[in-house]
Amino acid sequence: MAGFFDGDDLLAAFEEELQTQPHMENLEAVERVERAMPQLSVEASLRSKRALGRLLGVHGPPAPDGRQLADGYVRLVEKTILEYQAARAKLIAFLRDGFADDYYRAQDHFESSTHSLHRAIEYLDRLRRRGFRQADGSPFIPRPRDLEVLREGEGVRSAIRDLRDRAEHLDDDIVSGRLPPGADVAIHLGWDRASIGGVELAYVDVVRCVEQLHHFAALLSRVQISAPDA
Repeated sequence: MAGFFDGDDLLAAFEEELQTQPHMENLEAVERVERAMPQLSVEASLRSKRALGRLLGVHGPPAPDGRQLADGYVRLVEKTILEYQAARAKLIAFLRDGFADDYYRAQDHFESSTHSLHRAIEYLDRLRRRGFRQADGSPFIPRPRDLEVLREGEGVRSAIRDLRDRAEHLDDDIVSGRLPPGADVAIHLGWDRASIGGVELAYVDVVRCVEQLHHFAALLSRVQISAPDA
């Protein structure tokens, strides 16, 4: 078993291990990824609640374009959650059962999740710039210095954007020769982070950012119905 944990290339390492022990369940590997790629403990059913709220006339913003931005934001947050959960499930299935197709599906789901995550951040930033306020007059969305997911610079927002851009425009790197010969043409899923073309993004950072985004998506989707006093 020691050879399985030596490198960061899960696919190559696991395929090598299967050559000697073809049907082995690698529970230690599963537990390692389960710890390093946390489960998202947030509600994923957001769009249906948002739609119900719009039907009841209780969900804003009041301006049509503001409502559309909020609708798009909620959709992207929900998609990010579902795609991340699917990527995690498929990666764990690969480590448990050894079918390479599960690893490839995990790559696809994670790429979709990263793309949606990047777009959701952009939507949230646009909503923030509209200056929406809560009932007490405080900003509905804090300034970037008070909300990590909106903070520019060398932080996680930049890592998310860079990973998404590198995956989205990998064809340019191939044609220009920037991608090394033999390099994978999909996002590599390691033990605790994803990477492509020298750009890395830790799973724990993804989860932390999604939780921040989910807070506002939940507020924009919440429907509260109170019964009148008897």
